[in-house]
Amino acid sequence: MITIDLYITEKCIRDSEGPNYNLDDAKVEDWIDTIISTVSAYGSKKEYKIVIHVPEALVYLDPKSISAKLREFYQIHTLEIKNELRVMQTQSLDALSKGVPIMIAALSLNFTIERLKDHINYFEFILKESMYIFGWVSMWKPIELLLYDRWPLNRKLKSYDKMLKIPISIISN
Repeated sequence: MITIDLYITEKCIRDSEGPNYNLDDAKVEDWIDTIISTVSAYGSKKEYKIVIHVPEALVYLDPKSISAKLREFYQIHTLEIKNELRVMQTQSLDALSKGVPIMIAALSLNFTIERLKDHINYFEFILKESMYIFGWVSMWKPIELLLYDRWPLNRKLKSYDKMLKIPISIISN
């Protein structure tokens, strides 16, 4: 089991009335960064626990209120990532709609040059080979968007999902 140690001081509390303290949003963002980077480093299939170290004055801090705050930020962050994935999907389709016709045109020109002549001259050879390159380069961005750019965002979503399932305990320093 991997322990994620988080620390809080009285300065991180905006309202210290009762056990449902109002945590500072910047501190929660720092915690989330720590949790997500730890889960990303070790993988979402591992078991984790979150231990929040607090001073004696905050020993009655409620783990449920911390979970609620993490859930609130989870909803915001995952919505942003899902929107990024939608934008990426739109960009992928747009790039494909441009890349595929360019590749087809380039390979068709290459095929035509090859079929018209038994012996092609140097210029025709350069043009023919350039069409191969041009056609495949036109597909570079769509392939990159579809295959590679999505992976980090999907991994991050899995890390956020895992974050909500990690048990939280609070101990005093």
